[in-house]
Amino acid sequence: MAATVLTFTAFAAGANEQPTVVATTPWTAAFAYAAGVENVHVLAPYEMQHPPEYELRASDVVRAQRADYLVFGGYEAMMGRLRAAIGGSSPELIQITTDHSIATIETSVMAIAERAGTVEVARANIAELAAFIADWKAELQSSRVHSVPVVTHAFQRAILTELGIETAGVFGPGPLSPRQIDELTRSGAKLVVDVWHNESAGPLRETLPDAVFVSLINFPGRDGTRTLLEVLRHKRATLAAGVARLE
Repeated sequence: MAATVLTFTAFAAGANEQPTVVATTPWTAAFAYAAGVENVHVLAPYEMQHPPEYELRASDVVRAQRADYLVFGGYEAMMGRLRAAIGGSSPELIQITTDHSIATIETSVMAIAERAGTVEVARANIAELAAFIADWKAELQSSRVHSVPVVTHAFQRAILTELGIETAGVFGPGPLSPRQIDELTRSGAKLVVDVWHNESAGPLRETLPDAVFVSLINFPGRDGTRTLLEVLRHKRATLAAGVARLE
């Protein structure tokens, strides 16, 4: 891995000048941190493998009601109850898209930063993330990943596309159907990229016994990850280990 050193820029103003942000999951929180917001409370704990399934506690509702902004992705099980509890009062809701393409990172981070008044910090952080992804893409340029069939979970497709990795098939997020298993097996995939939080590729281990399987994270939490940059570093290391196993 290239020795690119990146440091996430923090918001320099005092905490009393910042809005209070509640984020539904560690992933939406990571976007808020990238936007330059420091005062972020996360509802779903980092220890959960699949944070969208988190069930609200009464204290979560109270905390959300007192926040200036609530950042969410729209796929969280908690949102129905949370919307009903909040009603039309504070906080302002900010719905963002969550994946690791540069375009999504920029759009979602700036959506938060423009409301929080942290645009300059957000732009610096976006530039660092884009530089990291560009360096990662360059590292993979001459690797085996470009010369073998690759199939991926739908929730990892964005980052693979960003890295210039062509895919021979996409699966998930639901369980694989017999037809999908047949189609993906016919692809002759040598690398199967799954999502660690809710793996779907299990049946392919039987039909593609020679393939290398890797499960990448999206939500921060595993191995102490907290920020978008830390998640990208984790994904990079995990993918590199898988690519190294390709014959």
